Amino acid sequence: MPNPSHTSSSAEASGPHAAARVPSRPTPVSAIYAFSFINSLATGLVTSGIFFITNAAYQFTQLQNFALGVLLGITYIAGALGAQPAVHAIRRVAPGISSRRTVMLTMVALAVLTTLPVLVCGLGPIEPGAGGQWVIWVLIALYSPLTGLLWPMIESFLSGGRSGPELRSAIGRWNVVWSGSLVFGYFAIAPFIERAPGTAFLALGGLHLLSLFVVLRFPREPGEHHHEHAANVPPVYADLLVTFRILLPASYVVSSALQPMLPASCAAIGVPVAWQTIAASAWLLARCAGFFVLSRSEAWHGKWSAPILGGGLIVVGFALTALSPLLLPASYAPESGPHVPALAALLIGLSLFGFGMSIIYAGAIYYAMEVHAAEVEAGGMHEALIGFGYAAGPAMGVGATLAVRQGLIAERYLNALVLAGMLLVLTVAVVLVVRSVRAAHAKPAS
Repeated sequence: MPNPSHTSSSAEASGPHAAARVPSRPTPVSAIYAFSFINSLATGLVTSGIFFITNAAYQFTQLQNFALGVLLGITYIAGALGAQPAVHAIRRVAPGISSRRTVMLTMVALAVLTTLPVLVCGLGPIEPGAGGQWVIWVLIALYSPLTGLLWPMIESFLSGGRSGPELRSAIGRWNVVWSGSLVFGYFAIAPFIERAPGTAFLALGGLHLLSLFVVLRFPREPGEHHHEHAANVPPVYADLLVTFRILLPASYVVSSALQPMLPASCAAIGVPVAWQTIAASAWLLARCAGFFVLSRSEAWHGKWSAPILGGGLIVVGFALTALSPLLLPASYAPESGPHVPALAALLIGLSLFGFGMSIIYAGAIYYAMEVHAAEVEAGGMHEALIGFGYAAGPAMGVGATLAVRQGLIAERYLNALVLAGMLLVLTVAVVLVVRSVRAAHAKPAS
């Protein structure tokens, strides 16, 4: 999938390229959609599906998976904040290089990185005690920041030369495309997780290389960005933008805490390894469905019910997901097969969570386009906020896991402790939203 940084606006994404942009035609949406489908399949599975691979094939503990999530977030922050300086540095070294060529070089680098686990560990899983886990840490440390560079460039190609209903329609369909590819990817990767993780990595690298042919349909530079005048935008849109801009990083703190715990939760309730990513795809499928519904309707525009519903669904969905193992009886053995009530709670929780994420994500993009507040942000800052969410969530998981190891809480309550941390994050987000909206209303009318 496009990394969760995709919520940046077209103006933000274009920042690294503004100095070198030559006016060009809009990029064909079919090319953007094809590229995004292919690469969301690869980048999304490396940055989120990786936790299932490390759990089943590389003997990572839950603590290691949480720590890996922290590394992913920190390196993404570095990549997001460094995207603009990096592109400017490339242009200084090679003044004639185009945005299209920069995308192609990024794809080659990502493809090369996916070969590292195969070179070190081979195509199959590693044997217990054989070592080689370090290569996963190296892969994420190098791969994650490159995704922080890639997706803002693709957003720039998507939005360049488009405005108004055309732009909103293009982004709405794009959300469905990239999120739908992840659902497909979680099904496709399932047979390889336990027995042939190296094969999965090679396949993902091949997808990066395949997308090079699609990039050839891109113009050399994104089209010029057209911005609608905001004179007729209802005042409530500015308040809603503030709300979604606060809820967005908070929602990704929750999301990033959820993903590393899913393999252990699925295993605890008896889901076979080959079916774990399929079960986990429930939230991805719900998010994709949510994007489709929201892209077809304007009923939620300007309504406070949207962020309230989105935030509420995230809280309830995460709680059901995190607490589903607590439904297991003390005598239950995972080898006996899935525990139906716990599995049902897990799937329902994931579905509610995914739909809530779609509302927050779509709202952040929509109001950024309408209000254009993104223009005042430094290039990559919004992506860095999402990266903070990606690091902070697993960091809470690390703290909870260490509390279990120190005997401060029972292991069965680990997810409940993480849930408490997530509720604290969301409570702080709600307080910030209320304060920001009150401050906005207190300003005298200009």
